[in-house]
Amino acid sequence: MRARCVVLKSLLRPLTSKLVLKRAASSKDLEAILACHAANFGADDLAGLRAHIFSRPGQVPENFIFVEDTETGEAVSSVSFLPQTWTYEGIPLNVGEVGLVSTRPSYRHQGLVREQFQEYHRLALERGCLLSAIAGIGYFYRQFGYEYCLPMGGGRRLRPEQIPELKEGEVSPYRLRRAQAQDMPLLQRYYAELVKGLCVSSIIPDEIWRYQDTQPEDSVDRKATYIVEREGIPLGYVRLMGRETTHDDFGKGVRIVEAFVPQYKACLEVLRFAKRLALEERQEHIVKVAIALDIPLNQAAEMLGGEWQRPYGWQIRVIDPLRFLAAIGPALERRLEASPLTGLSRDLTISLHTEALALHFVQGHLGSVERLAEGTRCDLTLPPNAAPMLWLGHRSLNELMQWYPDTWCRNAEAKYLTDILFPKRPSWICSVF
Repeated sequence: MRARCVVLKSLLRPLTSKLVLKRAASSKDLEAILACHAANFGADDLAGLRAHIFSRPGQVPENFIFVEDTETGEAVSSVSFLPQTWTYEGIPLNVGEVGLVSTRPSYRHQGLVREQFQEYHRLALERGCLLSAIAGIGYFYRQFGYEYCLPMGGGRRLRPEQIPELKEGEVSPYRLRRAQAQDMPLLQRYYAELVKGLCVSSIIPDEIWRYQDTQPEDSVDRKATYIVEREGIPLGYVRLMGRETTHDDFGKGVRIVEAFVPQYKACLEVLRFAKRLALEERQEHIVKVAIALDIPLNQAAEMLGGEWQRPYGWQIRVIDPLRFLAAIGPALERRLEASPLTGLSRDLTISLHTEALALHFVQGHLGSVERLAEGTRCDLTLPPNAAPMLWLGHRSLNELMQWYPDTWCRNAEAKYLTDILFPKRPSWICSVF
């Protein structure tokens, strides 16, 4: 009887005469989902896929949505939900990441991913998520309401000959050592320094950090964390991808994905370390500082002639604009307080073409955010896909007005207020995948 209840709970709805939409409820379901993803991503990713599905801290079967062929018993398509926490100027936000998406080739072009995304968005809403994010392929996810809103990758690319060795007889006071479990409080302090002052950043819990660093050797998602020391005294850290992937340019060579290294000479030692690793253990002899932030390591790479790499981007969907704007209210209030409009009492009305919202400010405080009646004339009009770019600080209002003819402000006063509330700001999301 219990087995039948589990089956009924996992079954969401039939899609065709033989395809059913389900949510995983057992290890058997997870094995079927693993086989589906492995059939699409190939054996190169198998260890990482298994770790993500079975070993990631906090992951539960219910976070995996899939389509089953009832005639074969196979999972033929799947989408996973990866809960995490980001911060918006220090305000914690529940975020869902679309972790894994794939469909067996013979089942494509039947709308299976669309059906699963509808269920995924319901799940994200149930879990209290304000944003959904995906580090996915280009263009495809726009059809589900996603837009590029935060940078990913980018940074500087160096060839080995651009990274200078020490002069003959010179001894560097700096060295890198693998981080140990007891270093976690220190690493979290360094990470806080790395993301300090950013608009949007991610929180990496200790258990996720350890999970990422201890994945199987052949996992493409494994990371390696090093403490940077000067004469035995820690001063920063650097994090590399533990394994090279050669099927595209993105994963080739040594890729540095996190770094807090405040001293220039220490940055040079980090780059020399990465150079040796590239020459000895990588097929592609290049070093990438894959962090699109103005940090000392990127500055050092630039001084050495490193080629700038244009960032890709996190694709974001705001699950509920009203709840999101209400959640970031304290940040909006701080921006008002620091501006000539401190103590402001007025509304800012925003049309997203498909809905309209009002931000009610009273003496500089966001009293409430409310939905407005359809057809209300608003101060600010934004396409729904462009609004998150403004709200997350990725693009300025001027940029959006240049790019989108259906973005406009009612008057100069509304534009001035919008520029104060939603300035263009740097952000960086360190993946917790």
